[in-house]
Amino acid sequence: MKRVIFIALASALWVAGCSDSTNRATDPDPVTATDIVTVGAISGFGSVVSNGIEFNTDSATVTMDGQPGILADLRIGMVVSIRGSIMDATGVATASAINFSDDVEGPVGNINMESNSFVVLGRTVLFDELTVFDDVTLDSLAAGNVVQVSGQWRSQERIQATHIERKANAYVAGMQMEVKGEISGLDIGLQRFNIGTQACDYSAAMLDLGGASLADGLYVEVSSTSPLSNGDMVLDRIQARDRDRDRDQLCDSGCDFDLDGYITSFVSATEFDVDGSPVTTTNTTIYVNGTVDTLALDVKLAVSGTVDAAGVLVADRIVFHLPSLIEIEADLEAVDTTNATLTALGVVVTTNESTLFRDHSDAEVREFWLDDLAIGDRIEVRAYLDGGAVIATRVERDNADDGVTLKAPVEAIDRPSVTLLGVTVTSDDDTVFQNTAQEIIDVDEFFSLVAIDSLVKTEGSYDGTSILAEKLFLRECADNCL
Repeated sequence: MKRVIFIALASALWVAGCSDSTNRATDPDPVTATDIVTVGAISGFGSVVSNGIEFNTDSATVTMDGQPGILADLRIGMVVSIRGSIMDATGVATASAINFSDDVEGPVGNINMESNSFVVLGRTVLFDELTVFDDVTLDSLAAGNVVQVSGQWRSQERIQATHIERKANAYVAGMQMEVKGEISGLDIGLQRFNIGTQACDYSAAMLDLGGASLADGLYVEVSSTSPLSNGDMVLDRIQARDRDRDRDQLCDSGCDFDLDGYITSFVSATEFDVDGSPVTTTNTTIYVNGTVDTLALDVKLAVSGTVDAAGVLVADRIVFHLPSLIEIEADLEAVDTTNATLTALGVVVTTNESTLFRDHSDAEVREFWLDDLAIGDRIEVRAYLDGGAVIATRVERDNADDGVTLKAPVEAIDRPSVTLLGVTVTSDDDTVFQNTAQEIIDVDEFFSLVAIDSLVKTEGSYDGTSILAEKLFLRECADNCL
């Protein structure tokens, strides 16, 4: 039955353990359901999985950027808002509406690999180890490519991309360009303003402001089908938008709300925004992987709770995301669908209801999960450490490759070897070494710098028990990692 049983059980646990809503009975009625809205990246299909909940989509309407869509339009990694219900007794979820709205669509500016970022129409786009690339890879992405970006908001109106799709190699007149953001530098005489660093000419634009007036600070979506003119975006239309991405239209007071994202503004533990939506906590809020003091600007977390009459999400539970320091690229050695684990390089990796599954091989299986894998398949895993367990945030099947990659904190050092996740990695005279600044260093400097818990990435060959390293690189992961 693929992942349905696994996710249904997880959803039932989510219902039981993540919300204390008063509209849910102590002994659930087998025929009653609770309204729910969840906002997060799509992590799987069959039907649609987001924020660890699998939604039946048989009767769901799909909206793509304000236009009617179909389920086939949705992609792994897209951030969506899903409205539906969860059966109180079973945790079985059903979606009534799925809404996708991209953050920006236009040509890529210069790509900065040091900051893992690029600019599209004045908006800074960040990418990391969990970003899904469609019809392009990070290596093949180039300045001038036209991309559609979906992601989670961060401070300073930056976008942490969860999905990047290349629409074209270069812009051609008639293509749609669009970007959302706050108006600044408004000049009514010249009919110009800025969105981020993007200059906009609105002299020929249709205004759809819902009764508002153009003003600095107004949050809008602007669009154009004309080429940039001396760097200016010549607008066709300006639409007023809500900062919470119109989510207030999805959730009535008292509905359960599940939101995944970054803290985009922070005043105090009782007054902050996550992905543009207002959130507050109480003295009964449960914290996982942190405490109330962990709350701060640009911290990534998942919030579960209920929306009050003022439209504020009152958090019952906050789970802080742990960084996905672990990277494994190797052939699959074992898979256990009963316990939802897989093994590569001798490392047992546990998947859960939040793991993103994607088939990037030539097979292109859309409804992809562990039971689609076979021994010997090439897999790429991103994961975090929870105690001694390796927990996958992303599992991807790729086409065959001979080499292996392993990135993890150092457990032991015995020159010329280091141990990562129990795997011995040995260097030789041909091994290339780097420091955290990605500068080439020699073996003596490497072993003078490396220490227990240093983050090390290696590429090389695997003989079934150990890795002979072609590369041994010291790495850091302070914010968005690759």
